[in-house]
This record gives sequence, structure tokens and C-alpha cells, in this order.
Amino acid sequence: MNLQLTSEQQMLRESAVRWVAERGRPAHAGEAQPPAGERWREMADMGWLAMTLPERDGGLGQGVAETCVLAEALGAGPVVEPFLPAAVMAGGLLADAGSDAQRERWLGALASGEAVVVPATIERGTGHDVSRTATSATRDGGGWLLEGDKSMVPSGPAAQAWIVSARTSEGEIAFFLVERGAAGVATRDFPSVDGAGACSLALRGVRVDDSARLPGASLESFQRVLDHALVAACAESVGAMDTLVKATVDYTKQRNQFGRPLSANQVLRHRMADMSIHAEEARSITLGAVLALQDAERTGDAQSRSRAAAAARAKVGLGARRVAEEAVQLHGGMGVTDELTIGVYMRRQMALDAMFGPAEWHLRRHAQMRRPLAAGSEN
Repeated sequence: MNLQLTSEQQMLRESAVRWVAERGRPAHAGEAQPPAGERWREMADMGWLAMTLPERDGGLGQGVAETCVLAEALGAGPVVEPFLPAAVMAGGLLADAGSDAQRERWLGALASGEAVVVPATIERGTGHDVSRTATSATRDGGGWLLEGDKSMVPSGPAAQAWIVSARTSEGEIAFFLVERGAAGVATRDFPSVDGAGACSLALRGVRVDDSARLPGASLESFQRVLDHALVAACAESVGAMDTLVKATVDYTKQRNQFGRPLSANQVLRHRMADMSIHAEEARSITLGAVLALQDAERTGDAQSRSRAAAAARAKVGLGARRVAEEAVQLHGGMGVTDELTIGVYMRRQMALDAMFGPAEWHLRRHAQMRRPLAAGSEN
């Protein structure tokens, strides 16, 4: 078991850390934000959007380890561009389950930053459980009629197309590419807590051709790309936690109260030590999840892969929220102002929970996937 970065992964990390320091940090109060889409195009120019795509589709064919190296660096920004929903999830699903025509049309545009495609699977009442999708897909001649609502599509306002989950009359969960401007699609854009933006979709008699359906997509293939995105989200949280711990320690060394720095207070030191422990635990469980996903790819053990991803996101999600909240508290009132970026990290962790589900959801998933105890074993 090799826990060290390869030379290529180290170079990826160094270039990503350098870019985030120069271009990925959120703007302070009064500073100008970069033009919309500029950082996304820069990420494409660096090859990051093509990184996880297969070589046959013009990608670089990298795996979950490289994805997590990049995601950790982006988390230090935090960079809120749609790397996880577009490059990891939509790109992964199109590469795994899309037709030749779909891959040819969309994957090159995704890799170059010219197009954004994101999943639209979250529904009111069913949440993040795609197996309970209520949106229907009914056969209509040589095509399909889609009917239903998607309550939240992360980064949806920036997308040229959405991958919509729907239930067929046979009870299968299918996935369809629905392009912006299609007849019967009503969108409502709204701000998200991290500033990335989101939208809702109302699908009313939306007719799509049979070619819009991803022919190889199923719950199993969707779960695979979701597991990869969950572990990448863990890596992003690790990057944010490391940044928050360092910023908080530095602040308490500089901020004086009653004639001495805040860091001289033992109680505050204990709280910062707890923050550091959470960050190191998150790093370890994320690394374990990466190794578990790599093993699952070799053995085809989908349940072990999903259990590892659910466990990691539950643990890391809780730890990241705790670290972010402590950072805000230890910065005092400044922690929630635009003068500092501390609050931005907390809001990004809240957005990741909204995008992928809170820790409680992943704990329930993990419990449901537990293998039964062997006969005669003790509880």
C-alpha cells in the first residue's frame, strides 16, 4: 500500500495550489470578482476538466486519487466553480453510460470549458435518494415525455443541459439529457449559500427524442459516479479544514485581549487542537476511501465502494462543519464579515451538504448497506 503521492500527482498538487493562491481565493469586501466563467476557462486550460475523462474521449484518463488531489487544492480557495457536479458527475456519467453521439457532442465541450452539464436529480420529498425519483418518463412514439420537478440543481443556472433522472413505466430509473430552452422546461434561478447558484426545474410534458436517453445509465452507474464525487467532496473539505485551522491559529496569535494574545488561553488552545484533530481524521478517512474505491474498481465490489464513500462523507461532513463553525467563533464577529473569508468556507460546507446530502443521510445509507453479522458472531 503506497500512501505517497506520485511525481505526477505532486506536480498536479503544486500547480493547483499555486493557481488557487493566485486566482482561486474569494474576493474580499470591495475587491472586484473575476468575470463570470473566466476561472472555469482557466481550469479547462490547465486540463483539469478533462482529467477524469477517458482517453478515448479526449480526456486524460486519471482516477479518483488525482481527482482528490485537485479537489483538496480547490477546497483551500474555496473554488465554487462546478468541478464536482459537471466534471466529476456529469462528465463521469456521460463517459460511462452515454452513447457515442452524446459523448462526442458533450465531453469535448465539457473538457474545453465551452459547455456545462450538471445532474438534476434532487426532488422535494425524496431528497438525495435517486431510487425514489418521482419524475416520470412515458413513451411517446419514438421519444419520451418527461413530467416532474427538480427542486434544486446545483450550478444549474450555468448549465447548457441537465442530466435528468426519471422513472419509466417499467419502474426503471433512466437518465435523459435535457437541453436549456427545450419546450416545457421552466427554470427558476436562485442564489446558493456559497455563491455558486442553483435552480429548480419544472418539467411539463417535455418531449425528448430517444437519443436523449443515456443508454447505459442506471442506478448502479449513477451511484458509481456519485461515490467518486462524494470522496472528492471529502477531499475538498479537507483542503478547507486545513486552511481554516491555519487561519485560526494565526489569528489568535495576532489578536490581543486583556494584554495578551488569544492563543495564550488554554481553553482556546484546546478548541484549536480539536479542530486540528478533526482535520487529520478527515484526511485519513478520505485517503482510506480513495484506497477503497480503487480496490472496488479492481474487484467490482460496488457495495464496498458505496459503504466507504458514505462513511467518509458522513465523518468528513460533520468534521468540516465543526471546524468551520469553530473558526467563525474563534474569529469573533469578524468571522462572519466580508472583511475575512472565514465565513465563506462555512457556507461552502453547507452547500456541499445541500449538494450531496447531510451526514445523517450518509449514515443511514451506510447502515442500510451493512453486511449481516456472520452466524454465531457476537454483537
